[in-house]
Amino acid sequence: MYKKLNWQAYSSGNRNELIEAIKDVISKSDGYIMNFNLFSDIALSLSIEIEEQKVAALHEALSGVVTVSELDQEKLHPHSSKEVLLFLNVSFSSGKGDVAIEIPAVPG
Repeated sequence: MYKKLNWQAYSSGNRNELIEAIKDVISKSDGYIMNFNLFSDIALSLSIEIEEQKVAALHEALSGVVTVSELDQEKLHPHSSKEVLLFLNVSFSSGKGDVAIEIPAVPG
């Protein structure tokens, strides 16, 4: 059974640049993005799988990119190699909620 953590994050930076930076941080921290949902340009929801002993390092690295909720150290075992399922919700404060992605017409 997975231990589950929920984190909230936000930023007023460029959404596309932040998404790339978050992906890089997760990858460099040996985490894996299991699922994601984009909610227009307002929010991003990620499901991340990572070893419990690497959660604190991921939190510290993410804190350099976005403002993230506090890490509850009491819930973690710093030497455990068990997998943790982390739910990360990122809000983009500069979002307007009306992003339209144009899809080019395909001949045929």
